[in-house]
Amino acid sequence: MFNRETILKSLNAENYYIDRHSLDLFLEDWKIDSIYEDEDGLEFYDDLSLEKIKKGISLKAQGYSDEQIIAKLQKMEAKIEKKEEPVQPILVKDYISVSEDNAEVAETPSEEEKIVTDLTPQKSFTLDVSSQTLQMLAEAVAKKISDDITNSDMATKLIEAGGYKRDNEILAKQVGELLEHNRELSARIEQLESHSSRSFWSRFWGQK
Repeated sequence: MFNRETILKSLNAENYYIDRHSLDLFLEDWKIDSIYEDEDGLEFYDDLSLEKIKKGISLKAQGYSDEQIIAKLQKMEAKIEKKEEPVQPILVKDYISVSEDNAEVAETPSEEEKIVTDLTPQKSFTLDVSSQTLQMLAEAVAKKISDDITNSDMATKLIEAGGYKRDNEILAKQVGELLEHNRELSARIEQLESHSSRSFWSRFWGQK
C-alpha cells in the first residue's frame, strides 16, 4: 500500500514530477479514493490507485479534460475487475459420463461431486460414445435434412424447374424445325422465281 508521500516518491522515481498540492487535486478531481484510513487519518492507496494516477497524468498532459480522464479511469478499473473475477469450479459430472464398470464409484456423492481444476482424463471415467451411437446420430441428421427438403417448397421448385427445362427443350426443337422449314421454303421460292424469270425473258426475246 501507498500513502501520499510514498506515491510522490514513486511518481518522481518514474519521471512523473508533481508536487503534493497537485497530487491532492488529482486524487480529488479524478475521484481516486483511498482503500484504508488509519486512526490518525492517514490514507492509504493500492497499486491500482497508483496506476490510475499515472494514467491520469499522462492523459492530462495530452489535453484531456477531467471528465474524460474520469471516464477512462473507470474503464481501466472495470477491466481490472473483470480479470479478477473468480473462476467457476468445474464438476466432473457436467462434462463426462461414468462407465458401467465404474458405476459403484459414481454412486458415492463425494466422488461424483469432486471439483477438479483441469480436464486430465481419469482412469475411473470414460466417454460413452460408440461407433453405433455416431451412426445413429448421422442417420438422424440425414433424416432431418430429408424431411426438411420434403416439407419445404424446395422439392416443388426443383420439380417445376425440371419441367420448365423440358418445355424449353421441346420449344427450342420446334423453333429449330420451323427455321429449317422456312429455309426450305425460301430456297423453293427462289428456285420458282428464277424459273419464272427465265420463262418470261425467253418469251420476251421470242416475241422480238
